[in-house]
Amino acid sequence: MQTHNTTVEEIQKKVRMHSGLLHFSSKASSNTLRNRPKDGIDLSKLTNILEIGQEWAYVEPGVTFANLCTETLKQGLLPPVVPEFMTITVGGAVMGAALESSSHRFGQFSDTCLEYEVILGNGEVVQASPDNNADLFYGLSGSYGTLGVLSSIKLRLIKAEKYIQISSQKLSNKDLIDFLTQPQEADFVEGIALNRESGVALIGKMTAEPKSPLFRQNRYWSSWYIQQVIENPNFNFCMTTKEYLFRLDRGAFWMGQYTLSIPTMLRLLLHIGIPKLSMQALYPKSIFRLLFGWMLSSGRLYKIWHRVPKKISENLFFVHDFYAPVAKAHEVFTHFIEQTEIFPIWLCPVKGTSSPQIFAPHFGNERFLNIGVYGMPKSSLSTPELSAKLENEITLFGGRKMLYSYTYYDRENFSKIYDETHYDALRQKFFAEKAFPHIYNKIVMC
Repeated sequence: MQTHNTTVEEIQKKVRMHSGLLHFSSKASSNTLRNRPKDGIDLSKLTNILEIGQEWAYVEPGVTFANLCTETLKQGLLPPVVPEFMTITVGGAVMGAALESSSHRFGQFSDTCLEYEVILGNGEVVQASPDNNADLFYGLSGSYGTLGVLSSIKLRLIKAEKYIQISSQKLSNKDLIDFLTQPQEADFVEGIALNRESGVALIGKMTAEPKSPLFRQNRYWSSWYIQQVIENPNFNFCMTTKEYLFRLDRGAFWMGQYTLSIPTMLRLLLHIGIPKLSMQALYPKSIFRLLFGWMLSSGRLYKIWHRVPKKISENLFFVHDFYAPVAKAHEVFTHFIEQTEIFPIWLCPVKGTSSPQIFAPHFGNERFLNIGVYGMPKSSLSTPELSAKLENEITLFGGRKMLYSYTYYDRENFSKIYDETHYDALRQKFFAEKAFPHIYNKIVMC
């Protein structure tokens, strides 16, 4: 704690001395599609686990979930919601409104947090919780660092077992969405739509001992999770808890497939048509994994991505997560696949929130189905045009998109979707107006 307090005091001084809008830098890999500013106040020292209790952990924002889970699992404990990429940080999960396959029970990661320590725009440090500065506590979720600087987070922990037992069942897409939009008792629930007709429901339950064959991802040349799902759509299998939590890190879901072909990459970069990839190309063969698998973690793929100029990268891939109210899930899914023709599609049910998390995509007193669409669209529209079209259309269904991806709202629509009056009042109350960029400028105008 002494080291933590010293680091916080150093940041406070820099905030007080800084003139103009503040930007922050960190050695941690960014899990947004946007590039960070190259200079700014350094937050890279805030990477420590401060304390682990029986029901909570107290950590600095730069702690990755991979490191946090390594320590909590030693004590048979686990954060209720663990994002699937190993380099996602705890602070990033708050500011980016992260979710996962346990979100049908717990909501987003921010719903499992108990308290934040925040450095305000005037350099003051305050505590925020549901009982103290509650408006700031809830406002931080999905605010991307535009209200204050997180310097520590206290989060819930739950009891964990050593393994996750996974039941896999192939269904029609209609039945798959019906299943995912109904309450489930399992610890983890997700679905993957493989094509226009069918997909796979995946149900995970914690267990002390494996009850089915063990699927391992402990080496960089291991098979990808999507390969297991495609090849064994009606097969029960088991994974260690930590490998399950980060099962989609290898290949960044399936986006690593685009590294498999040099001609494909050249066609992408030169905009020479849209290459057609079959389902068999969704994962690399064993020889490719052995030679190049070390390159295909989400962290390394993001580093490659951030070296590409925006004018190129935003035209390469369609990468978005759309939250549809469960009553509209069928309609949204059908409409969006007709518009994009992208498969696979990740489907993850999310418990909504009635707390005033104004920028969180699950804001609303109901349940949602997250529809994750990642790939190359087959559309007459450019990728930015298609992105802008669908991000506006999701609001017509009563849903929202996650804001980590490239975003194209005009200011009027953005203000209608999000409660800017409430947000501006928070910025004024907590001294953010002259210290941090406005969220519209940060996520749209960057």
